[in-house]
Amino acid sequence: MLRLSLSTGGPRLLLTAVLFAFLMEASWAQQKSIQVDWQNPEITAFVRDRASNPPVSLGAGSADESKLARLKLPVLAFDTPPTTASNAFATDARPQLQRTIITDDADPVWYQIVDRYGDMTITVEADLRVQHQFPPNFPIYGPSSQGAGVEPQVSVFDERTEEGMEGAIAEYTVYKFGQVPYKVTIECTQRNKAQCRDVAVISRDKELLKLISARPPQ
Repeated sequence: MLRLSLSTGGPRLLLTAVLFAFLMEASWAQQKSIQVDWQNPEITAFVRDRASNPPVSLGAGSADESKLARLKLPVLAFDTPPTTASNAFATDARPQLQRTIITDDADPVWYQIVDRYGDMTITVEADLRVQHQFPPNFPIYGPSSQGAGVEPQVSVFDERTEEGMEGAIAEYTVYKFGQVPYKVTIECTQRNKAQCRDVAVISRDKELLKLISARPPQ
């Protein structure tokens, strides 16, 4: 048990206070996490059909599949190339997908999937950790206030909003399986930045986000 003793002197008191604050913050972070709705019909169907209808972009028995299987949240990704990526290149000229998956085995409650198609990068990420502590009664507008037919707002950043920026970035967040936020970020170069500005296509591509991994707790 930590004690704050004024008789120990300034430096020791300060160190004790810092350690106490760190432990309290760590405890709060462990307690505050987004709960997954593992009974969601989409998850149930995915688990049932996984063997007969495996994800296209995730090889059975691959290292990536094993990595994602350790996560404590459902994994959404673009299982097939989104239209935004196809439109960035001439017909039949879209570069082959290069995928990087980032997780933390010590804290398997978040992931980041980075898909590269030549000079276009599309990232899908999710995190069950609550990122901010809000005061009591603070109104949080998220999935519970979004109707099923409400489209996520696509934000676009380019030279019109960021002075000196050469390419463009588009991003949006969808909420699924309870209140899990899945953030999609599209990074375009000067050559293909028109695709990052095509909000209509980006919004339609949202429907291509599919489950590629889900391991409900036993």
